[in-house]
Amino acid sequence: MQQKLGWEVGFAKNGNELPTDWHMASVPGAVQEDLLPTLERQDWYFSDHVRQFEWMEDVYWYYRATFRKPQVALDESLYLFIGGIDYSYRIQLNGREVFNHEGMFSRFEIELGDELKETNELLIIIDPVPKSMETPSRDQASKSVKPAVSYGWDWHPRLVSLGIWEDICLKTNKSKGFKPGIHYRYQLEDDPCEADIRIEGSVGIEEGSVVFSISEGGDQVFRETFNVSKDWVIQTKFSPGKLWWPYELGEPFRYDCKLELRGADNAVIDQYEWKWGFRKAKLIMNEGAWDEPSRFPKSRSYPPITLEINGQRLFAKGTNWVNPEIFPGKITDQRYEALLILAKEMHFNILRVWGGGIVNKDYFHEWCDAHGMLTWQEFPLACVNYEDDPGYLKTLEVEATSIIRRLRNYASTVLWCGGNELFNNWSGMTDQSAALRLLNALCLEHDPGVPFIPTSPVAGMGHGHYLFWDSETNEDVFQLMYRSQNTAYTEFGMPSPSSVATLQKIIPAKELKVPVENTASWRAHHAFEAWIGNTWLCEPIIRKFMGDMDTLDALVQKGQELQAIGYRAVYEMARQQWPYCSMALNWCYGEPWPAAANNSIVEYFGFRKPATEAIKMACRPQMVSARFPKYEWNVGELFYFDLFFFNHHTKALTPGDIEAWVNGHHVITWHIAKTEAYQNAVGPQVKYRLKPGDDALKVDLVTADEVWNSTYTLKLKKQEDDQGQVLNM
Repeated sequence: MQQKLGWEVGFAKNGNELPTDWHMASVPGAVQEDLLPTLERQDWYFSDHVRQFEWMEDVYWYYRATFRKPQVALDESLYLFIGGIDYSYRIQLNGREVFNHEGMFSRFEIELGDELKETNELLIIIDPVPKSMETPSRDQASKSVKPAVSYGWDWHPRLVSLGIWEDICLKTNKSKGFKPGIHYRYQLEDDPCEADIRIEGSVGIEEGSVVFSISEGGDQVFRETFNVSKDWVIQTKFSPGKLWWPYELGEPFRYDCKLELRGADNAVIDQYEWKWGFRKAKLIMNEGAWDEPSRFPKSRSYPPITLEINGQRLFAKGTNWVNPEIFPGKITDQRYEALLILAKEMHFNILRVWGGGIVNKDYFHEWCDAHGMLTWQEFPLACVNYEDDPGYLKTLEVEATSIIRRLRNYASTVLWCGGNELFNNWSGMTDQSAALRLLNALCLEHDPGVPFIPTSPVAGMGHGHYLFWDSETNEDVFQLMYRSQNTAYTEFGMPSPSSVATLQKIIPAKELKVPVENTASWRAHHAFEAWIGNTWLCEPIIRKFMGDMDTLDALVQKGQELQAIGYRAVYEMARQQWPYCSMALNWCYGEPWPAAANNSIVEYFGFRKPATEAIKMACRPQMVSARFPKYEWNVGELFYFDLFFFNHHTKALTPGDIEAWVNGHHVITWHIAKTEAYQNAVGPQVKYRLKPGDDALKVDLVTADEVWNSTYTLKLKKQEDDQGQVLNM
């Protein structure tokens, strides 16, 4: 039995006095949304109205629910299930405190026992947001196991969400059955292919037996019986006939697992079921990484970042996933599914769950498991020095243990990471920082079969580039990538303005003009002064490469086209560096609220930018690809590029002839007899003298199979074009 409760919410400046006003609460949800009807500006997305929420992080929030004592059978116990409360809270039942916790990612089931009356009142008191300092900045997150992005980022306003963000309800459980909190894990060995399984839990009987069985398509393939007492641990081995694979490499197969609790008479008292995929995940050295540094004195080589699943290396093509809502309680299964389906359509095979955001709800992981999408899971640390504070470390240990125990059961979880950009000078952490040593130890203890890295990036890996044009080096992203060599590109961005439909929802009509003025509305939505210089709108860069425009529609169209060109270039040029380079993950995928300009490829309201199609072309498993040394070319110049063929698949291919055409002129035919599985074929360099009669610069790469073909359009500058525009960002 599960019983939902009706909640109301209020606030007080003191944690020992009740609110004077109560309001209807949506659960799951957030206090900011519940109080919105009482505020003067309910269109909080619009202009800079988001600032009206700032006071809410400094008061005490109260949730109240009244309920009658449920009818519970004699052989059942009643529990309060807590899926997640944001962030530090106490729970009172009929005026007496029955529970307290700091942290939003741990789940609990609290037995209510004899505490109930005929009519009962539950009170949840949420404390003000913990802050390490008074000055508003993201550094305030340094003593909190809470998403650092809440404190403000270059694509996220300061908005510290609070409230019941996961399910909370009354549940019954068989008194003599399994107690809440069954934990299970496995570690897959190579030879023979065998899973070492460990399952632990508690039961409400003194002695009995647990039958553990595994089925495939309804047929039982494994069964073993264990004698157990109240607190029990069982360990066994299972040889899976089928492994779980990421979708590009095979079937994401999962077995049906069941635990049956039986009494002295062998009758079934209770049962527990789940799905389990068996796979082995490793990080191995990137090819050539052992050769660096090349001279004595030898030091650490670049650490491994090539993923190997069940012995098969792969190139990780994906994105940085940020929570799709500012208020995590609002995230629905439907919103997850729409974004995840698109990610798979774009040929992404991995999602980096960024450490500045939340740990996702179950549906996200269930979908990834069922559809073979890999996940790189970071703990909630980002861009801040999480110092060795005993209170913080205690909270981190509890929360991280809960996170690991929940997510290790998903075959899609193939990489743990301490957090985002922790080794940079703005964070100041090192591999000796206690928080990272603790997280490494917890992952080793609770999920030893999955690799751990302390942060991203580490040596050899790259974060950036984030703009189409680098004003310091006077180079476009093609030039930067042409001479770049990293073991992984785990963040790179290309900004663009959002669609006109989005801008009309968030910017006052009188400000929707070109050139765009640096107003409070545009700044609040990250068009100006968000990152370095006047990012992320970058109107001067759009004009430099795409020409003048005098309407908002033209600015959006040209800006989004430039983003698509840049993203495609980085994905392909990173893949061209395989097997030394093994990852390309853009920053970022979606948005938690509507931005006026952002590096995202899917806007908050669901509009897809043209970059989604460009990235889809760049991430095809098999394709012919070109590497260009720059984007802009001049009439009369010797135009040249290098050819590649990607066979990022499990079977060898015979591509045959590949023809290269420039502006309709056949330039070269490259014959490939065979490309082995998961290999790049490196072809010749193509050269073509750009003629005065050329009106554009178009490259067509044509093969026998149209799905492998590629077409590129670059910029051809005429003599009358501006040869040296100065950009003031």
